[in-house]
Amino acid sequence: IDVWRNNYNFPIIYRRNSVNLGPDRNFLASVSLANGDYCWIFGSDDALAKDSLAILQTYLDSQADIYLCDRKETGCDLVEIRNPHRSWLRTDDELYVFNNNLDREIYLSRCLSIGGVFSYLSSLIVKKERWDAIDFDASYIGTSYPHVFIMMSVFNTPGCLLHYISKPLVICRGDNDSFEKKGKARRILIDFIAYLKLANDFYSKNISLKRAFENVLLKERPWLYTTLAMACYGNSDEKRDLSEFYAKLGCNKNMINTVLRFGKLAYAVKNITVLKNFTKRIIK
Repeated sequence: IDVWRNNYNFPIIYRRNSVNLGPDRNFLASVSLANGDYCWIFGSDDALAKDSLAILQTYLDSQADIYLCDRKETGCDLVEIRNPHRSWLRTDDELYVFNNNLDREIYLSRCLSIGGVFSYLSSLIVKKERWDAIDFDASYIGTSYPHVFIMMSVFNTPGCLLHYISKPLVICRGDNDSFEKKGKARRILIDFIAYLKLANDFYSKNISLKRAFENVLLKERPWLYTTLAMACYGNSDEKRDLSEFYAKLGCNKNMINTVLRFGKLAYAVKNITVLKNFTKRIIK
């Protein structure tokens, strides 16, 4: 770090804690160290795409509160290109102004996955004064998505500006998902636990907006593919939890449970190409 500071005149701020705070607190602490107008909250496993800083700079005239960019997906070695452009929204570049709930509902309807509602840390560039103004809810520590609470709080601020950049400015390294340390089934449930909590905390008094937000989760975790994956990898408690989560989202609980009952069969044939493609799509 000293070499980079001295040779390239980069104002690097480095802090190593005496104990491991865990990923959630580290996400939050990293922003507190910054002193720029904007913070790009970048995961240490990911990489910047070529010319990404220069490209981002061309958008800064909009003075948006949030910039959201797409990503390129590679193998762990950053060489194998698995997806050259994963989009979060079904639009090209667009500047959104959220003056009311209808504006937010329209935006949510265009999201292709929870990446559109800030799940992927390295896609987020946020105005620091907006971030600092949010009163953080400590109940989100341990969800793996504490940053999403802050980003959703900014998103719901009247007049919030979000500039969507439909370009993969980030390279996402695959096969090293830290969320998957407790198993593939638990990785699936993490999204439900956090995003159902967000839906209730932000939109419990607005049914239409709550449904629009929950539909983004259903796009990320379509019930059939996800239930097949859980049938392969989940224990009885994890399967029960998934069934309850889908019921909250309005899915047919009997249908979910029927698919889950084929767990042993699903596991036995999980190497069949079709099922491998199903589970690969869900567990990422």
